[in-house]
Amino acid sequence: LAAADQLNKMGHSVTVYERADRIGGLLMYGIPAMKLDKAVVDRRVNLMAEEGVKFVGNTEVGKDIPADKIKKEFDAVILAGGATKPRNLEVPGRNAKGVYFAMEFLTKNTKSLLDSNFADNNYISAKDKHVIVIGGGDTGADCVATAMRHRPKSMTQLEILPKPPLERDPVTNPWPEWPKILRTEYAQQEAMAVFGSDPRDFAQMTKAVTSNGDGNVKEIQTVEIKWEKDAQGRLNPVDIPGTEKVRKADLVLLAMGFVGPGDMVV
Repeated sequence: LAAADQLNKMGHSVTVYERADRIGGLLMYGIPAMKLDKAVVDRRVNLMAEEGVKFVGNTEVGKDIPADKIKKEFDAVILAGGATKPRNLEVPGRNAKGVYFAMEFLTKNTKSLLDSNFADNNYISAKDKHVIVIGGGDTGADCVATAMRHRPKSMTQLEILPKPPLERDPVTNPWPEWPKILRTEYAQQEAMAVFGSDPRDFAQMTKAVTSNGDGNVKEIQTVEIKWEKDAQGRLNPVDIPGTEKVRKADLVLLAMGFVGPGDMVV
């Protein structure tokens, strides 16, 4: 959208192809509505359309329209598909029912909200469930906040990195570097208000997922880790014996980042 807006202002004729049914990419379906009102996104898209930008939705380039056709019809092509391929959890039991990638959870919730205010029931519900979010970044926080609005039975957010300090270390993290300190986002604040404690557990690695007789997730196994340097100076996670834990789980959301763009058929 930013590229289209700038090119349009410079006098170029711009067409934006979007594979989703609504324009906006992550602004529309990746960021929850309580964090970014979709009316704001629609307003900006409508303004751009009035300024001459052409939007084509429900169209995946390479699938619904050949890439060669795009190259022939346009003078230049900008690839702004993002890093949509999520990092997977490579552990035994990963394929249990109830384990989802974060973007599937967030997208289905926002789409159901916009389509029918959840009346279509076409979303992943966290209501009355023991929810575990694996990943401590912005996406993980958005999963926590979205799940909290469903009124879950419990909420846990696992972070593989150690707990940051409350204040910056002037030696290892001096000004003007970005301060690497503990920050409590809106999502954790909401969980704390409901359950009385911070949902985050730091320096935790998931070792396995356990399912019940029906194939639904019922537990995950974790262990606390410490980060140690190898001979090449690279940090590697090392299990701390005696810190193994079994955690109840009815819904597991994987928010461990992205490894690159999704596979395209051109």
